[in-house]
Amino acid sequence: MHLLADATMPLVSELAQYLAQALAPSGQSVQLTTFTGRQPSAAQLIQAEVLLIRSITQVDAALLQQAPHLRWVGTATIGTEHVDAHACQAAGVTFVSTPGVNANAVGDYVVAAVSELALRDGQLPTGDVAIIGAGHTGRAAGQRLQGLGLRVHYYDPPLVQSWTPQKIQQEPLDIHADWQRVLASQVISCHVPLVHEGRFPTHHLFDVEAIARLQAGTILINASRGAVVAEEALRQAMHRQQELRVVLDVWEHEPQIAPDLLPWLSLATPHIAGHSVIGKVAGTWQLFAQLLQFIRRDDIMLPPVEELLAPWPAATRRYHWHTETAPSWQMLASWVREIYDIRDDDAQLRQAPSTAAAFDQLRRTYQTRGELSQGTVTGGDWLQQAHWQQRLQQLNFLPLNSQEQ
Repeated sequence: MHLLADATMPLVSELAQYLAQALAPSGQSVQLTTFTGRQPSAAQLIQAEVLLIRSITQVDAALLQQAPHLRWVGTATIGTEHVDAHACQAAGVTFVSTPGVNANAVGDYVVAAVSELALRDGQLPTGDVAIIGAGHTGRAAGQRLQGLGLRVHYYDPPLVQSWTPQKIQQEPLDIHADWQRVLASQVISCHVPLVHEGRFPTHHLFDVEAIARLQAGTILINASRGAVVAEEALRQAMHRQQELRVVLDVWEHEPQIAPDLLPWLSLATPHIAGHSVIGKVAGTWQLFAQLLQFIRRDDIMLPPVEELLAPWPAATRRYHWHTETAPSWQMLASWVREIYDIRDDDAQLRQAPSTAAAFDQLRRTYQTRGELSQGTVTGGDWLQQAHWQQRLQQLNFLPLNSQEQ
């Protein structure tokens, strides 16, 4: 079995070797080739039976024609827009993704961004938070912001459309299809796929009109797909000096960023919201687990993800905070910053050349980043309150009472 994989996928070589050793007694061999850059070469594709990719690699009919032996494509991402699923089906190629694999990392990114802006302002946003998309990443982001102390609602018309009356009554979250509630919110965070057609398109969801209607001081975060927010709409807002706080992790013409917008943006990063070490390792692990199912070898057990994280001690170290009194929002925000300081990513993008090559290099050499789940909180009587237990858990921190320490 010939595997072709993105060279930036952590532990892909180690897991391929593990797979080769596990399959050897049955006479099956495993060969691994890796590619760098966005697309594999024709010479690499002609041998590939299995293709392991990330979001920057486009899989379409043209690529599939260059891979006559390809049987299986796996992307270590939640998003699937970069893969033409219909073309894969027509070519007899199985396609899988890894939903939810980096939801925690994206949730951490969003709360890190809001925490940073709040610390700069000296206050939390006073209005509501609109999360666009109530999937894995949207819910993770919403929970983190609730833990910080904000009011959150979710805009997801396709989900609401699919609900039965019973489901509407059972849903514990405030999920709706009211676009006006979104535009009236003080914080808006995008977590949707890029959809061009149909009843609920997301391409240029924030166009010139939508951006112009945002209230003064709105924080707009896009950590989903670049073209969800039209760069021209942002450009016009910048030129009319509209008072917005815009955070971009994704860019409409990626890997080319919009250098003219950089001075106006509050935070700007190179498509790394989901790039915690835990999330990326888990993505590689999930693909190999699904590959084992595809080849009908459920008897082979992969090493646990926790064991695989040993080469990255920064991704497994524990953070411990203790306070005898209930933490202020500033304290919570500082704990978030201690684990993930988004200012570092912002500075690196601004200091790098505004070229596609530099953008890809930042992603390829990205720092070792932990997750908020590495934070443990101990404290006084306040920690026994269900309210605080819930808030800390929403931030993905671990609250420990005196008996558990």
